[in-house]
Amino acid sequence: MPDRVRAAGWFQRLLLAAALLLLAVIGFGTWRFSHPAMPADSIGLPKAAQFPHGLAAHYFGATTLVFRDGRNAVMVDALLSRPSMRQVLFDKLSTDGPAVEATLRRAGIDHLDLLLISHSHYDHVLDAAAIAARTGASIAGSSSTREVALGSGFPAARISTVKGGEQLQAGNFKVTVFKSLHSRGDKVPGAITQPLHPPASASAYREGGTYAFLIEHRSLRILVHASSNVVPGMYKGVHADVIFLATGGLSLQPAEFTANYWAETVEATGAKLVIPIHWDDFFQPLDRPLQPLRRFLDNVPLTMDRIAPLAANDHVMIRYMPVIAPVDMDAAARAAAAGH
Repeated sequence: MPDRVRAAGWFQRLLLAAALLLLAVIGFGTWRFSHPAMPADSIGLPKAAQFPHGLAAHYFGATTLVFRDGRNAVMVDALLSRPSMRQVLFDKLSTDGPAVEATLRRAGIDHLDLLLISHSHYDHVLDAAAIAARTGASIAGSSSTREVALGSGFPAARISTVKGGEQLQAGNFKVTVFKSLHSRGDKVPGAITQPLHPPASASAYREGGTYAFLIEHRSLRILVHASSNVVPGMYKGVHADVIFLATGGLSLQPAEFTANYWAETVEATGAKLVIPIHWDDFFQPLDRPLQPLRRFLDNVPLTMDRIAPLAANDHVMIRYMPVIAPVDMDAAARAAAAGH
């Protein structure tokens, strides 16, 4: 066989190998940037057919929640604008007023008594001042949260600075504040020490201290633990019926970390219903169905695979919230306590 024929054959095989490698790299990159499917055994809580007589909860993705009883209402965290990944990486952020207005109208929420902020990263606090101004709420959070609210022109008289241990009241709601820890690998640590005027970069929204909230409504006790880390022993002697439990970033930690996190939150409080939060892709608007974070940011199925045996061992139900629609929390808690 002439040398030039053999060389041509080798060159063709080299081109084929290079093409296959390129396709593999492109395919892996596409896979990494895609959304995984939710675990096959995921179960959602039912939407209330009508507004419950007791306590209703609304979920707006990430860690944003509203609890209301028809007379009073408490909100935890404030992200309704949901800026895109491109905006977060390359632009300065500010509240999307029409999106906030439309989302609150869709949920039927026109009044809030209290807006609790777990920490001051943008995905927890961005819309706090706008929501509180529209609904008449007072804001409670860290000194950094105070600076965010002041920077948007929110009145200082309606801002409470918390450090942990405070008890706040709104009608039949009693809220206890717990000092907690931000999830590991915080990209924007530190404090905000002067009024933060929007628009501002995502990196300007520093963590500023992390808090969890025990919300008591009549006999129902709901714990909102909005960041995937815990101070050892912080819930000693604390009982909860339901935990809204942040799971974001757990896949990036060893399995033992998740087991300890579960023990310090769910087992410590005796809760029988766990509702995962901060699992969804909060770069997408709320007019789309919630999807897990993209694979390159978090492996949500892996996290839930790790949690499933812990829940089974403790006879705890894992349920997901629908987006925006109200859920009857009293009924959900009773069903979990009965093992249904």
